[in-house]
Amino acid sequence: MDEKESVEKAVKRGGRTGPRRKQYTFEEKLRAVKLHLEEGFKVELVSEETGVSTSSLGAWLRDYRREGELGLRRQAAPRPGRRLARPVKEKILELKRGNPFFGVKRIAAGLRRWFFLEASPETVRKTLHEADLMKGRAKARRNLVRPRYFERATPNQMWQSDIFTFRLGGKYAYAVAFLDDYSRYVVNLELYRSPTAECVVETYRVAVGEYSPPKEMLTDRGPQYFNWRGKSRFASELTKDRVAHLVSRPQHPMTLGKVERFWASLWQEFLVRAQFDSFESARDRLKLWVKYYNHRRPHQGIGGLCPADRFFEIQGEVKKTIQAGIQDNLLEMALRGQPKAPFYLIGRMEGQSVVLKAEKGKLKLSVDDKEMTYDLEKGTAGGGATETQADAHGAVLAHGRGEGPGGAGDLDGAGEDSGGDEDAGRAVHDAPAVAGAGNGGDAAGPGAAGEPCERGGVVAPDPGAP
Repeated sequence: MDEKESVEKAVKRGGRTGPRRKQYTFEEKLRAVKLHLEEGFKVELVSEETGVSTSSLGAWLRDYRREGELGLRRQAAPRPGRRLARPVKEKILELKRGNPFFGVKRIAAGLRRWFFLEASPETVRKTLHEADLMKGRAKARRNLVRPRYFERATPNQMWQSDIFTFRLGGKYAYAVAFLDDYSRYVVNLELYRSPTAECVVETYRVAVGEYSPPKEMLTDRGPQYFNWRGKSRFASELTKDRVAHLVSRPQHPMTLGKVERFWASLWQEFLVRAQFDSFESARDRLKLWVKYYNHRRPHQGIGGLCPADRFFEIQGEVKKTIQAGIQDNLLEMALRGQPKAPFYLIGRMEGQSVVLKAEKGKLKLSVDDKEMTYDLEKGTAGGGATETQADAHGAVLAHGRGEGPGGAGDLDGAGEDSGGDEDAGRAVHDAPAVAGAGNGGDAAGPGAAGEPCERGGVVAPDPGAP
């Protein structure tokens, strides 16, 4: 009798095996999932036959759709009803105290990425409430029309560009950014004292020289990007590189939602907390924060990955390495009471996946399906690896022993609390002391096409600035 006939007969006679009080094996989980996904049985029917609760089966289905068979093999994250391991609780509180603007989703993602520890957002929320570190939830805004969501399917298919205006040392400062639509990776960001077309073109050329031109470019209708009467200098630059120029509708900032969200993160996590003694210092430290944003900051819009994971297409290797590290740390906490600080390096070299990680006193280097191990104590190497030339842009250092997670707090002193979860951030246009963000045409003095960029000098109060 096959599984399909067995299920049908069990349902007809009203029989059920009842819930089994045991830990289900991987094979049992996979069988139940495939009965629903491949055989087409309803969840209720599978529950009747296998004795698994519908809630457990639903959780297995979510894990399988998200991570495949690996999702069924891993152990579940601590739930509100379970006792949270002390090292995990301590790390949650440490992250919140060191980064007051982190919300529960950001902390949950940081635990996985930086420390190979796992706790659900709800577990984080409960832990913070118990320690009186959790603010009340913001009231949900009603009757909002959600904009249509779009995302390109590959890196370098579309970039978004925008200009962000804010006050710095009593004068206006203008940040010009180019952001990859698929990965949210910032391919270049420059800070200027004047928002001219020349500045935009210069920033674009640096990005193209580093990462090659995209296929499409999305901008607003600011005069630095768009000319009603003819072709702007920026548009001519795109034509030379065979890049299609897409322009948003007037008064419709949602079209550039990803780069607008980046401005909100930049403002909340860095600019309102930092103090600069010169314009040059602000420019240099802003670039450091962008590196942190690209390589170290988990992004909720891309499933807790960092932008570099997607841009360099190493997200599969990152997920596998993190999940394996979480499983190893579960054993470490069970045996010794403390997790290990992770060290791993993931990247691509000439199209091959490369993973370097420390494990039990050894360094393991994997290049696609070939692996080489170096024993740190004996100083010997074993296994085989393919010799290949390194790609300077492919490697992403995710975490090292003894390091903190990094962030705006690493670049400046203590600052004010300015936000919560990424998806609940306030609009950047409402921020105090910001002259305006988004359409560069709103900024004073956009400049002619041939006007040089003013990169600025020493910051000093200037009450007469526009």
